[in-house]
Amino acid sequence: MSVLKVWRSLDPEQKQILLDKQVNVNRSVDEVLTLLRPLAACDALADKARTKLGCSFALAIVVTLFGSFWIAGMLGWTIGGVFVLLLVATTSVLGYFWLWTRKIDVSNNCRQFLVPVLSVFREDIDATKPMHLRIDLSSPTAKTKMQSESAPYASGIYHKVIDSKYLDPWMSAEAMLVDGTKLSWRITDSILERKKTKRNPRGKYKTKTKYKKKTDLEVKLGLRSKAYDLVNVDATVETQGKRNVVEMERTIVTMSLDPLDPRALIDLVAEVYRSAKPAQKEAGA
Repeated sequence: MSVLKVWRSLDPEQKQILLDKQVNVNRSVDEVLTLLRPLAACDALADKARTKLGCSFALAIVVTLFGSFWIAGMLGWTIGGVFVLLLVATTSVLGYFWLWTRKIDVSNNCRQFLVPVLSVFREDIDATKPMHLRIDLSSPTAKTKMQSESAPYASGIYHKVIDSKYLDPWMSAEAMLVDGTKLSWRITDSILERKKTKRNPRGKYKTKTKYKKKTDLEVKLGLRSKAYDLVNVDATVETQGKRNVVEMERTIVTMSLDPLDPRALIDLVAEVYRSAKPAQKEAGA
């Protein structure tokens, strides 16, 4: 199935999300998955198509720029001109679709983290009550997310190094679980981008980009005190009305922009439940 076919199958809201890269909804978990799964499928196909289109577009530019006069000389300006026009048209079409796939590109967090996490949590989330979901699917290194940029400096064989820092609070969610527990989580990425440029012995300049990402994962569970007793919880616990609210945090450091492993959130929620035991009924109750 082509990316264009999937794009045409999307409803107006889904298309707008791919263009705006923002999601802010209050819907049941099934409705959220119905909204997001086609977006994830479209993004996966767009990523594959963009790579092929980029290579074809670059090749078409080279052939058009350097082959036009040769074709015209071999076939004459009349027939050769027709071939040159076809080359220009082909290059233009390839360029248009390459830019279009870039325009609808969203963060891989959608298909590699969010959809898998919600698919796992689906059975535990109360389907009769809406969950609130806010997602920023724009690039984690978008200009609007830049916090600072260093002045160029030298380091070893690299004569020019620039460090850029980004802050990407890309997700928050709140949901009611079937056992009455209130679950919420928030994910923020702090990114260090380092661009290093050196000159090789042949006089060519080469730039290398490296990333270091620190992900702050915050989870809050409001367990009903009538249903659960907390035992040996290694976390902050606060009593709020009829609930014991447990807050846990994890910081995960990676050396790439790859999405967070879904198990990081799933395991953090499971860790709270491992410390929760069914509440003991009072004598005579």
